[in-house]
Amino acid sequence: MSKSKVLYPMKKRGKIKIDFWDILILFGALAILIWALMKTLGIINSPVWVEMIPYFGGAFSIIGGTYKLGKIIKGIEETEQKVDKLITIEKRFSKVETEHNLALGGKLKIKH
Repeated sequence: MSKSKVLYPMKKRGKIKIDFWDILILFGALAILIWALMKTLGIINSPVWVEMIPYFGGAFSIIGGTYKLGKIIKGIEETEQKVDKLITIEKRFSKVETEHNLALGGKLKIKH
């Protein structure tokens, strides 16, 4: 058994890709958390713009989440199209295979 299999028995997983939309979601959630903590501790004395911080944080999170959901749905649709294409190819291959087997058995006459 090779040394690498002993030291690393599990497969390495891919790196987590963090893009702008992930950061936007985290920023929105963090803004709400910090605002709630500072409000609870009495650091924030509620001017109007400060009262709006949770709304901005929520909006950032919703916008980022919506974009990510759209990307996921698009990926699912692309996967469905690829599966449909593979099914079509498999059906065509099955037909060719059936005709080939019939021709070998002498049950199908092929004109050349």
